[in-house]
Amino acid sequence: MHLGESVRIGFKGLLSHKLRSFLTMLGVVFGVAAVIAMVSIGEGAKSEAVEQIKLLGANNIRVKPVELHGKNLEDARRKNVRGIQMEDAHAIADISPHVEAVAGLTELEQKVQAGAKSPEANVIGIEPVYLKVSDARVRDGRFIDEEDVRRGAKVCVLGEELKREIFSFDEALGKMIKVGDIWFAVIGVMERRGKGREGKTVIEIRNLDRDVYIPMTTAFARFAHDPGKPLSEISIKVSEARYLRGTAALMRRILIRRHEQIEDFEIVVPEELLRQSQQTQHIFNVVMGCIAGISLLVGGIGIMNIMLATVTQRTREIGIRRSLGACQRDVLEQFLIECVTLSMVGGIIGVLVGLSLSRTITLYAQWPTIVSPAIIVLSFGVSVMTGIVFGIYPATKAARLDPVEALRYE
Repeated sequence: MHLGESVRIGFKGLLSHKLRSFLTMLGVVFGVAAVIAMVSIGEGAKSEAVEQIKLLGANNIRVKPVELHGKNLEDARRKNVRGIQMEDAHAIADISPHVEAVAGLTELEQKVQAGAKSPEANVIGIEPVYLKVSDARVRDGRFIDEEDVRRGAKVCVLGEELKREIFSFDEALGKMIKVGDIWFAVIGVMERRGKGREGKTVIEIRNLDRDVYIPMTTAFARFAHDPGKPLSEISIKVSEARYLRGTAALMRRILIRRHEQIEDFEIVVPEELLRQSQQTQHIFNVVMGCIAGISLLVGGIGIMNIMLATVTQRTREIGIRRSLGACQRDVLEQFLIECVTLSMVGGIIGVLVGLSLSRTITLYAQWPTIVSPAIIVLSFGVSVMTGIVFGIYPATKAARLDPVEALRYE
């Protein structure tokens, strides 16, 4: 008997019990789908974190204020410690040997208006050096310069998305927008940088394309009535990545000394966060891979169990085939083909379900997922191997049945 005949008989056996065959495949389906969905989430998270690093700068360090409570707050008030200040930024720039640039920024809770439009925007008081620290680029016009800061000029630079919402395709340069109760002239528009996903990745970052940058002196003079108001952030650019950890440790000592041993700040090294995130993600992938592997194991055991029952049920059929000239290899091929077919069809359905799950997660959870061809091939390959490994024993048992005893079986 040739292989094609064994394939035909194997398919006929499966199709004669459609529901049983489908239920047998479910373990493989869920296992393959889980592998694809979980790995796609992990790859999406990794890609998102890398994009956040690019926005912040690969060699950057951020200093952000921390809200104090209880005794720490009382000590800070007693020692007149008022958060991170511009003097802290200057001290870091003067003392740290591997720092290329330091920029302070302050976020203002001010409403932005342009004609009848009141778009959502982030109003940021900034220094000219911010352009170097952030690696951002101006698309049209110019950025805030030292003269604007010295004069406390009422000028602003818009993020690309905000410019498009306010002015559409019209020219923005020279136009006026209202920040709070004060009119500002638009002198520049930034290149698009991409949206941050605050609270959804390892690094919290606002949507930089909706920023409105104004001179730091203007921000403090016009909007910050408290002259000691702390900065929202200090951003530091280090010359090389290998100096990040040492520079962060030095900055911490500088700030602790300047803040009278009150740790009212946190130092964030994006590259370190990325490394920690990837380690956590690796553990997550391993755990989810094990869970998916258990599903495939259960699916394989299910295939073996059903095929063993099938061998018992079809003992007389096997005896008739052997008496008509079929050899052990023919019977082995027939049952092994049935097992592999179950796992292959289950693998195909599992791949489709996994792709659908990934797409659904992206649409409804707003979380990016990346499905690589390699993981699809790997998942499908594992499902096929499951059918082969767990199908060998039932197929071998069927092939070794004694034809005479099989014909007598009732």
